[in-house]
Amino acid sequence: MRRMFTTSAAPEFPPRPYLPPAAAGAAGALVAAALGLEFGWRSYIASDSGAPGQTAFAVLAVSCAVGILCIFVRPFWGEGMRRWARWLGIGVVLGAASATLGTMWRASAHERMENIVASACIFEIEGDPSISSYGVQHTARVMSADGAVLGRVRLDADSAYEDGTRLRLVGRASGLPDSAWGRSRYMAGEVARVSAVRIVDSESRAIGPIEALRARMLDVIQPDASQARALVAGIVCGRTTELDQASASEAFARTGTSHLVAVSGSHLALVTSLAQVFLAFVGARLRTRYLLLVLLMSSYVILTGGSASAVRSLIMVGLTLVASWGERRGHGISALALTTMALVARDAGVVFDVGFRLSAVSVLFIQLFYRYLSYLLTRLGMPRPIAEPLSLTLCAQWGTLPITIPIFGTCSIVAPLANLVLGPVMSALLVVGLVSVPLAAIVGPLADVLLAPADALASISVFGAQAFAGFPYASIAMAASPATALPYLAACVVYAAWLDASRWQVAVVCAAIPGALAMHLVRWTLFVPASVTVLDVGQADAILVREGSAAILVDAGVDSEVADALARNSVFQLDAVVITHWDLDHYGGLEDVLANVSVSRVVVAEGALDAMPEELAALDMPEVVELGEGDALSVGGFACTMVWPEGPVEGSDNEDSVALAVRYDSGGCALDMLLAGDTEIAQEERYAGRVGDIDVLKLGHHGSAASVDAALMAQMRPELAIASAGEGNSYGHPTKECIDTVEASGARFLCTIDVGDVTVRPAQGGFSVSTER
Repeated sequence: MRRMFTTSAAPEFPPRPYLPPAAAGAAGALVAAALGLEFGWRSYIASDSGAPGQTAFAVLAVSCAVGILCIFVRPFWGEGMRRWARWLGIGVVLGAASATLGTMWRASAHERMENIVASACIFEIEGDPSISSYGVQHTARVMSADGAVLGRVRLDADSAYEDGTRLRLVGRASGLPDSAWGRSRYMAGEVARVSAVRIVDSESRAIGPIEALRARMLDVIQPDASQARALVAGIVCGRTTELDQASASEAFARTGTSHLVAVSGSHLALVTSLAQVFLAFVGARLRTRYLLLVLLMSSYVILTGGSASAVRSLIMVGLTLVASWGERRGHGISALALTTMALVARDAGVVFDVGFRLSAVSVLFIQLFYRYLSYLLTRLGMPRPIAEPLSLTLCAQWGTLPITIPIFGTCSIVAPLANLVLGPVMSALLVVGLVSVPLAAIVGPLADVLLAPADALASISVFGAQAFAGFPYASIAMAASPATALPYLAACVVYAAWLDASRWQVAVVCAAIPGALAMHLVRWTLFVPASVTVLDVGQADAILVREGSAAILVDAGVDSEVADALARNSVFQLDAVVITHWDLDHYGGLEDVLANVSVSRVVVAEGALDAMPEELAALDMPEVVELGEGDALSVGGFACTMVWPEGPVEGSDNEDSVALAVRYDSGGCALDMLLAGDTEIAQEERYAGRVGDIDVLKLGHHGSAASVDAALMAQMRPELAIASAGEGNSYGHPTKECIDTVEASGARFLCTIDVGDVTVRPAQGGFSVSTER
């Protein structure tokens, strides 16, 4: 008798997912809405009262014309092309109309807000507060004394107020600044900024049963008690105010697992699954079950704050339930397209909501490539229990990288592994939390006992995120560039080709991607050529000195621009950050540097440590070292010698600023450069003799009139002078006097305003200079 053996079936090559014409409608709606609001923002900045309405109508007219042309395409086009064109036209008209209404509403609200007296208005808080090193901020709806809504503003206050709180206050109103932050607030529907000087009165309005339940659940959780409790509040109630202030938030960001906290489709899927099990257990009829599921999901979205990504998930799941109710098979990409169009119609500003963009793109890539990647990984020999969740993570990261890199300036290397490990734990935390937290809110005295399992799972999640974040190069800084769009180009190629690759071909691709990343890391951590780069960081100073694996940063700019500058120069670690003195434009970006780059120590002038600003003293700082005149830092072949100040200083004034003589002499290449910090002629005259003849002068104090004179130029004889200054700065830096003095000496003059980053490299018989924006 022949023995029969059973073997596991080989994975079946998946068909290419169908891309419906509705996708063209979603794309048209997104583009038209984005363009319309962008024009509205530029009109807002121009402060031309007639421009917003004119711009809105112009955008609407042009977009509608394009949309109508697409809808009524010529009859000789193929039926398939006509369907795509019609959907595109519908999307363009819808997006343009929504953007037009949104722009006009913002324009009228801005006009109303220009004439308000803050003390005569009522400010009603919307959503959870945002707490950062810059203070406490809220979105607030402004109402007149008779209850008429005037508009939405960004409210700064000394204390955090909860959703629904109504405030009377004395404060100052101002327009939104022309910055990335101001633009983001405009797109979110806010038209002004109000700083509360004094809160006169506050009261909580009557809230509904769902909001009351949320408030009670947060009281029981006590999110400020620990990082674990803050995570429970984030996952179960959608409140991340406390988690955003905790170190665990940075760990989740570095490991690419922040999306596990945000309310998304996976949360709703778990909620739906739990409810379906319960409703099936009690024997509810099918249609009753669907209605209750929609009601439950809607309540959960409200409970967690109603973010755009959560609403997107709710509509998509609702469409799936409707399809099942009608005994039709659901189609994820079609549901995503229709959902996107509905959200754009509701509010064009959703196009600029980061949470929505990340959620929608990750869902799209999962729908398109999940089965394909899972098939390839399984064919490579990976077990399905690992291949399938890993495919989900890879698809999500593939789709969101071109969005996260420009916004956050980082790329998480450990994200696939971290998601594979932490995903199940945090899903379990959601399930346990959804059961235990409401019970704890009802029972009260047994709250700590009921919350113990959720607390334990949250603690494991925080520990795991921090452990993964501690891996070398867990997250690397990356700057936006044309190459950032390569993942989308690769997606188009993969979708168009849809090849059934062999095992060795899959292995080659799987090895090539991490291999290329490893080569990039090795190149920029071990084999960097000798260079000094004056970074373009606005009206501030930041100079990068490096060779091989050694690098130091002299001054840390004024804000997050310095982190962006380090990212575009592929800097992953620093041996030291030298803070020349305690002016904000020289130390203000240090917190961002420490958050994005590994720093071994911070160096200040002798005596300056005691005067360190309070905001820096509160940071988790590395070792802080004081150096005096004549002390030197070695950076590869560079010797950076402190030539000023001559003795202990407080470090608060320009005359206290550190000046470094940077010299390089190796392999026949030489460079002499002076980094003058904020020192001016009076100080430079005292140390110029010790510096001697130099090749390059980094001008002191951003090229002010007192930064250099003809005598100093003749004494130091630089061939190149570089100033770092910000475009449109109120000081007029670099001044005409400084530029004329430099050029009269025969030296070449460069400024970061005009050319961006300026890099000087030692060379045989001289030095080379390159610039990059």
